[in-house]
Amino acid sequence: MEKTGTPTCDKLKEVDANILLRAMSSARWTKDPKNLPLLRDINRAREEAERIGDIGLTVRFEKIKLLTTSELLEWLGNTGEFYVITSILDGSGKVSEYTTQYFQGIKRDDFLPLGTGGMLVGFIKNPRWFIDVHMLIMESDSDIRNYGKYIEKAKKESGLDKILETIGNAIAFDPSRISQVISGVNVFLNVLAGILKSNGDDHVATIHDFYLKHQKFGEGRHPKDGLKRFQNVEVAYWIELTKL
Repeated sequence: MEKTGTPTCDKLKEVDANILLRAMSSARWTKDPKNLPLLRDINRAREEAERIGDIGLTVRFEKIKLLTTSELLEWLGNTGEFYVITSILDGSGKVSEYTTQYFQGIKRDDFLPLGTGGMLVGFIKNPRWFIDVHMLIMESDSDIRNYGKYIEKAKKESGLDKILETIGNAIAFDPSRISQVISGVNVFLNVLAGILKSNGDDHVATIHDFYLKHQKFGEGRHPKDGLKRFQNVEVAYWIELTKL
């Protein structure tokens, strides 16, 4: 999507969404006269984003580079088996759907074979308030391939679906509720990783980013150049907006 008409959104994309969210959640910060220029930027960015109209948002991973395999496999000269569990969600309250993909024959410093155009995570029409991107990467030491029941178990234990329902019922942008969703996703990912580890698999990395509507939902490549490290992987992904 063309950047024309959203200069303040593009400016705020350079700011960590966590910082923006904390600022907007603080009555003390919003009432401090020193912060008036920044508050104006936040309000102006919201207005710019509203003027965009109907959009479709797509997230796809361009590259995932593995920086580790088990020491035993390396010592034996063997390759490893890895899988990813990933999803995106927004403030609509809709229960997130998870995509899983399995990769075999992977060595240290290999790129996962994501195929032409990369790995599609998901699509959201007219995302509400924010977009959350998360992925769990595990090294498989078991024969279990049906991850659906573990995802549902982790959702139940973390209360993620209830948190999403709460924000879905909100009638106005509420930074504190968005913070609850982000925290809920963190808990879910930790619970899910623990469940999978208890079945013999090894945690490789947890990827979790989010962007606000004020930031044009983070449209573009992340990072802008090269790769971004999360624990034992380096990745690059795209958030693409399409005018509908």
